[in-house]
Amino acid sequence: MSEESSCAPARVAVGIGGSAGALDGYERFFLGLPPGGDMAFVVVSHLSPNGESLMPDLLRRCTLLPVLEVEDGMPIEPGRVYVAPGGFSPVVEDSALHLRDLSAAGGHTIDTFLVSLAADQGERAAAVILSGMGNDGKRGVRAVKDRCGLVLAQDPATADYPSMPASAAATGAVDHLLPAEELAPRLHELVTRERLLQNDPAARASLDLQKILHLVREHTGQDFTRYKTATLLRRIERRMKAPGLDTLHQYLRYLQGHPEEVEALFDDLTINVTSFFRDAGAFDDLKAQLRTSLVRPERDGEVVRAWIVGCASGEEAYSVAIMLHELTQEPGWTGPAAVQVFATDIDPRSIEKARHGLYARSVAQAMSPERLRTYFTGTADGYQVRSVIRDMIVFARHNTFGDPPFTGLDLLCCRNMMIYLDTELQKSVLSVFHHALRPGGLLFLGASETIGPADERFESVDARWRIYRRGPGAAGLLPVETLLGTARGRLPQTLPTREGRPARHSTLPQHVQRLLLASYAPPAVVVDAGGNILYVNGRTGRYLDLPPGSGGANNVLDMTRDGLRFELAAAMRRVLREERTVTLRDVHYGEGEAALVLDVTVQPLHPPEGQVPRDTLLIAFRERPTDGTVDATPEQVDQVQSLTRELSHLRETLQDTLEENVLSTEELRSTNEEYQTTIEELLTSKEDLQSLNEELVTTNAEHRSSIHDLMQANDDKNNLLESAGIATLFLGNDLRIKHFTSMISPVVNLIQTDIGRHIGDINVRLRDVNFGAHVSQVLETLLPFETQVQTPGGGWYLMRVTPYRTSDNFIDGAVVTFTDIGTVKSLEARLGHSELYSEALLNSILTPMIVFDDDLRVVTVNQSLLSLLRISPEQAQGQRLHDLGSRQLDQWELRERLQEMVLTDAPLTQYVIDLDVPGAGVQKTKVEAWPVLGAEGTRALHLLVLENITAVVHMTAQEGENVTGDTRAAARES
Repeated sequence: MSEESSCAPARVAVGIGGSAGALDGYERFFLGLPPGGDMAFVVVSHLSPNGESLMPDLLRRCTLLPVLEVEDGMPIEPGRVYVAPGGFSPVVEDSALHLRDLSAAGGHTIDTFLVSLAADQGERAAAVILSGMGNDGKRGVRAVKDRCGLVLAQDPATADYPSMPASAAATGAVDHLLPAEELAPRLHELVTRERLLQNDPAARASLDLQKILHLVREHTGQDFTRYKTATLLRRIERRMKAPGLDTLHQYLRYLQGHPEEVEALFDDLTINVTSFFRDAGAFDDLKAQLRTSLVRPERDGEVVRAWIVGCASGEEAYSVAIMLHELTQEPGWTGPAAVQVFATDIDPRSIEKARHGLYARSVAQAMSPERLRTYFTGTADGYQVRSVIRDMIVFARHNTFGDPPFTGLDLLCCRNMMIYLDTELQKSVLSVFHHALRPGGLLFLGASETIGPADERFESVDARWRIYRRGPGAAGLLPVETLLGTARGRLPQTLPTREGRPARHSTLPQHVQRLLLASYAPPAVVVDAGGNILYVNGRTGRYLDLPPGSGGANNVLDMTRDGLRFELAAAMRRVLREERTVTLRDVHYGEGEAALVLDVTVQPLHPPEGQVPRDTLLIAFRERPTDGTVDATPEQVDQVQSLTRELSHLRETLQDTLEENVLSTEELRSTNEEYQTTIEELLTSKEDLQSLNEELVTTNAEHRSSIHDLMQANDDKNNLLESAGIATLFLGNDLRIKHFTSMISPVVNLIQTDIGRHIGDINVRLRDVNFGAHVSQVLETLLPFETQVQTPGGGWYLMRVTPYRTSDNFIDGAVVTFTDIGTVKSLEARLGHSELYSEALLNSILTPMIVFDDDLRVVTVNQSLLSLLRISPEQAQGQRLHDLGSRQLDQWELRERLQEMVLTDAPLTQYVIDLDVPGAGVQKTKVEAWPVLGAEGTRALHLLVLENITAVVHMTAQEGENVTGDTRAAARES
């Protein structure tokens, strides 16, 4: 998608990343979101692939916007919240959401989504990083920032898990770092703010804009005046949002007072957007084209030369080098075997990063595992490019618009740079590319770029991926600005005027000085250390010529002939080295009638600081009168003198080379020692990291074990609560429902969505019970409360209310349990009926009876006994047998007999006692007792029966007396 594509500025797609466990951050973000803004929100969190997510339900309670779960192919529409499901890696393609396999993200689902969002939406993308663990999102916010989108993150100090927002802030890509509740209002303000600059025609031609670009040029040395005005205004407006500025004049004043902002603006203007094997299909097609173009008989033994323009941090350059290496290693390859890649950029920091060749572990997602193993070495910090590829590439700081290009190229890659340049500069750059490429060489542009239909110098070979082939014929002339090196400030400080015409606004003294200089001063040029001409005085055309085939030149060595070139180059090196004036005398220059004898003086020049380069030389040409030897034939020319000068030049060159070799050897030795020290430090760091990794593995194992134990304990608790059959309700201090078991439904009809509601809003189905008052009483007194309660359906429960105490003895609500006691209540009723029945049965028997236990305590008596002993039921209940009434049964022998019966279970029969019956006196009473057995033959109680046998004893005694009398009478008779 082109950076120049336009869409409504308020239509922004916002990617929100964070941990699923940090729900508080999401809640505070959406609660603070103002209405309007036409934004679409996509929530991507770290969800478990198994189980149902509660995120949609949570967000529906926090926002009035529709909350939808992402489905594959769902279009992104404004005014909606999309929640990515667990088990998938969401991406954005053509303004639609797609679900990819989770393994493709490599554990960085937020990074993967934000990178795709930035590539698809460009400046209409925004990233928000909330509380979360790890560093997922770090690469994604950089991608959004590189595409000039908005990046916001939660202040780590306010986050439950600060790792993710802290990692995002460490990238330097975060525009605003705020608490979660302030992120949404700030985002809404930035998105809905009117784009003042791009809609203002006056801003496009503003003098303040030119001053801003001039300030950037002074600070960085880079000229952006020929970039597209819309692009410049868009980048500048983005920088103006942070300090809250509205006009270009305000921003200019801000830049003048904040030099660091100039550097930040330069970073935005350079737009370092790159990645490994961006558009993999394009690299496949490019390799196929190179496989044909490089295999030619005349290329045998040559080197494949490639130039990567605007290489940024080096990913594109390494991708091209890997592709070329793979091509040269193919079986049966007959093309050049060696590869040389030149990678250039205007940003020195990007070049420095590219030279190191060290990249984050996320690059593994951009290439196949085979390429990763072959061309990269894993390190503690990421992946290091192997030397087999690194040695192919030369990284250099270079301005495509002003510095001389590399030539004789087989491949030139310039992707997504020309779309930012105006039309005229695009034409100049294409001329540079045509000059740099050899006939048949390939030009590889970005998908949004084209050379234009009218350019016949290039032939399209792949319209989809913008691959062009340079046509046959000689290289065209370089643009004037490239020859003069305007990008590095190599324009002459003072341009000569035409003879006889005074410069405009000049004074008489100045005019006289110019005439004198033109008449009496020798022709001279001022050059820098490389021989580039900075200033010209007098008519130097007799000594300096333009080389054939060039539209112009600015290097004094290229403009001199062979008779002077070697001597002048040697003299310049000597002056730069020794800081003294050197004169070349009797130099024969030219041929035939144009032959000259010159004295050429080279002296160091020390101009005012900052006006011209530091190493500046003045070269003056003085003609000497000839003695007629110049008219001699060529055979009479002193060839010995020419050979002597050339030999002297070779000796000086050899000496310089030897000295440079010694210096290079020393530098290499020093560098080797530094590398050795660095290697030792890296080995030490590696051991420390290994130790730390082992500790982390151990800690991770402990955490896993703890999590497993917690899950097991939670499962045990849930199973215990459910299997115990006890209905349980957990309430907070505010009497809001926290949790409940399924057995609670007969008492309180609850469902999962009732969690969080006040118990007063729920109908508690209990008869004559003030449920809320009892719970409040327990929370106030901290004393448990217990009572029996009944439901309208007749069910009985034992309700127990206790305080909920945490591990640190903090009261965090109440626990209410309902134990079903319906069976107990039924047994109680049945027992009551049985007691009434037994009592009625005993009272119907006229014989006095007593039921007692093993301790000889009365359990119950019948009415006959009460009447016999003339006592009330209260006087009998619970009394010992020997304490009944007036202790009538207090006979030690009877007590022993009864105790023996209790111990042996042997019935007591035919035992007669004298019982003092109130109102009747002493009565002969037969006592019989036996145990009453339980249902399973166990002993329960004992039964004692009293039978009055006084009349029987008296009758028996009377009959005995009668028998005795009769016997005595018979005896007397006999």
